[in-house]
Amino acid sequence: MSYRRIHFFISAHGSPTSLAAIDFACGFAHGVGAALDVTLPQVDVKAPQNLIAGKMMAGIARDIEDTISAKRTELNEYLKQKCEASGVGLRISSVTIDWPGGAHSLATFGRTSDLCLIGLTRSPVADIAEVEPWLFSTGRPCLLYPDTRTEAFSMDTVAIAWDMSRSAARAVGDALPLLKGAKSVQVLVGRGEKAIESSRPAASLVNYLSAHGISAAVDEFDASGQKIGDALLGRAARHRADMLVMGAFGHSRLREFVLGGATRRILDASSIPLLMSH
Repeated sequence: MSYRRIHFFISAHGSPTSLAAIDFACGFAHGVGAALDVTLPQVDVKAPQNLIAGKMMAGIARDIEDTISAKRTELNEYLKQKCEASGVGLRISSVTIDWPGGAHSLATFGRTSDLCLIGLTRSPVADIAEVEPWLFSTGRPCLLYPDTRTEAFSMDTVAIAWDMSRSAARAVGDALPLLKGAKSVQVLVGRGEKAIESSRPAASLVNYLSAHGISAAVDEFDASGQKIGDALLGRAARHRADMLVMGAFGHSRLREFVLGGATRRILDASSIPLLMSH
């Protein structure tokens, strides 16, 4: 099993994808020997339909489109230069979306990839809910890169958040190519936050990883009195992890999924890349 095609979503509107995320995407694709399929949509800004308000807003909408178009051009050129320099294959999909309101449909582009890569921005206008369609509707694992990260690209140490759940098991399977290449794998088990139906929850996972030639250490800790998201990030930081692998949890709401509290907290606070599966 290996990654051959990575879908990389780049946004030029709202809270634009950072150049650091593009650097990471190219470095990651080069490191695993994959090509990038990129969605970098053009945006059609919709002015209000009301006759008076529409006329007033039409000019503003065009100004917004021009600003977004300029940003799109900047990101597009930077991406091409980085891929060419690193020898990474690149294909950019041409697509136009309505804004606001059309971005959720883009997640379907990721369904024929091995992995979806999305930048996590930390700007005041960033909405973590934009990540939800990618996590819950693509059927593919998602690699989320926080643009606050300043360290050079590395996958030396990978941590796994393990609670024996279906989502966690799916994430481990999806992360096998990365785990095989890591120098150190740490299995993090937080006790006390919720019931885990085993006295040795990591034992079977360690055996499974060993069957794939992966040696893993176990860090079982008391998470009582802490939010599990903060506790996991703290343990990952203690091990100097370059990535955290975990299941993405959500709640069904009117045929859509919304992020669970622990997943949202980790997305909000993480300073390391996250590989999540649902």
